[in-house]
Amino acid sequence: MQDIASAGANTTLTKEQSENTRRTYLLDKIRSPFYGILEAGWNVFALVIAIRFFQAPENTKAFIAAAGPLGFLLTPLTLYIAAHYKIRPSIACGFAFFSAAVLLSGATIAQSLFLFTLLTVTSQMACVQQGTLMLQIYSENYLASERGRRMTTPFILIAVASIGFSWVGGELLDISIDNYKWLYLIMVLSALIAAWFVIKIPSKPLSTKNVGNPWQNLSLIWKDRFFGYLLGSWMLLGFGNLITMPIRIEYLANPDFGINADNTTIAFLMLVVPAIARISSTYLWGRLFDHLNLISIRNLLNLCFLLSIGLFFFTTNIYLLTLAMVFFGVSIGGGKIVWSLWVTKIAPNDQASSYMSVHMAMTGLRGTLAPFIGYWILSRSATPSVVWVALVGMVLISISILLFSRVRGHPRLTLKAS
Repeated sequence: MQDIASAGANTTLTKEQSENTRRTYLLDKIRSPFYGILEAGWNVFALVIAIRFFQAPENTKAFIAAAGPLGFLLTPLTLYIAAHYKIRPSIACGFAFFSAAVLLSGATIAQSLFLFTLLTVTSQMACVQQGTLMLQIYSENYLASERGRRMTTPFILIAVASIGFSWVGGELLDISIDNYKWLYLIMVLSALIAAWFVIKIPSKPLSTKNVGNPWQNLSLIWKDRFFGYLLGSWMLLGFGNLITMPIRIEYLANPDFGINADNTTIAFLMLVVPAIARISSTYLWGRLFDHLNLISIRNLLNLCFLLSIGLFFFTTNIYLLTLAMVFFGVSIGGGKIVWSLWVTKIAPNDQASSYMSVHMAMTGLRGTLAPFIGYWILSRSATPSVVWVALVGMVLISISILLFSRVRGHPRLTLKAS
């Protein structure tokens, strides 16, 4: 096995690889807006519909909020199955989008909260399987020195599509909450179109030689101690941020907390504002990822998350809430890039997907538990208050900043020549 420290050392491309890079970049940009529509639908509207159409209880709302992370838990198994059958990552990604479309179709016509929740959750679980597979595609087709830059335009397109869909969706739901079925139909079509384009991206069949089995991949946590340390620090950061995520929507939508915002306002604050901030900052974060120490960029993002939580949960002022979501959007602008690509800084190129599958599984673990923990903290308050959720989140993020800072000078994070 090649030395881990040599990860990302590829600096030149053949003519065939250059063509693969061009096609990957083009098709990924076409795919991205449709994924942005799906992101907006799952991240905000699914929960709004559960609250305002189905009057869902807290456990159900937490389950919906945990859908993506639940899917992350399955990524090591998905990666192993794809490698066992020597499936190209782009084909596997297309199947993930197609499966999501089928399940969303069922959620569109579901008449009960149980079926709506089950199909909505499983559709997102299916779709997120494409994350670790796309990373393998990026590792194959992009130079290590340009991955951050190549990711910026697709992420911007995702954010733009999220803005448009969230605005239209908020208006439709304010006209009538029954219009959620039209939103879900748009999501079905988006998943099908994304599937069509992603399967055209060039990629090589996966191999169990490089991917390994799920247990072998998970063993990287203790066999590669530096990787395990970073994952542990990331767990605290993730818990601190994720326990507050569904509570933000609860804070805006539940009249008990004094805001009781309409659906358009919720969509504006939760999707439009952060999406604009994300678009504005993504190009900068992409450049920083390619040229800045990983820990430096990670802690800059962590500070933005801290500011976002601190501003959001201690006010009902619309301007401060908007500012809080600006900081959140800036954090997401860089966070998506760092989350998607950071393992390429320390993993061998042919094992990038294995490292990513472990990272996604750990993201899934904390993301599955975090909404339930957030709602548990909220419900255990003598007088239900979002302040306690915010304080716990801020403390966890602060500890993660200190832990990340301890390894800033680690030799495996030394920038390599590009």
